Amino acid sequence: MSPIEKQAETVKPMPISKKPSKATEANIKQNVPSKKGVYELISFGEVKYVGSSSDLQERLLTHHRERKPNKYRYKTVGFLKSKAKVEREHYDRHVEKHGQPPEWNDKRP
Repeated sequence: MSPIEKQAETVKPMPISKKPSKATEANIKQNVPSKKGVYELISFGEVKYVGSSSDLQERLLTHHRERKPNKYRYKTVGFLKSKAKVEREHYDRHVEKHGQPPEWNDKRP
């Protein structure tokens, strides 16, 4: 087994399994709920930021205006789950898989 195959076996899957969506204001308003959850911002095929919010739609609209990502994907978090904990897990899995944090994240959540 190659080192890459071994790494793929040990890295847990990312919590967000949706395909990325095009980051436009209309798309975000139409498809993203105003619920709590975690999200990724993607630019030119790379995850640039992992975050969480109590209002995914509003937060993604803010990022769209300020950072201008090409794509995004998100996952809502259930009532009993902590969005901060899910964000930390997602961030840590990204670092484990890619060897470094997303470029736009200043610190570990």
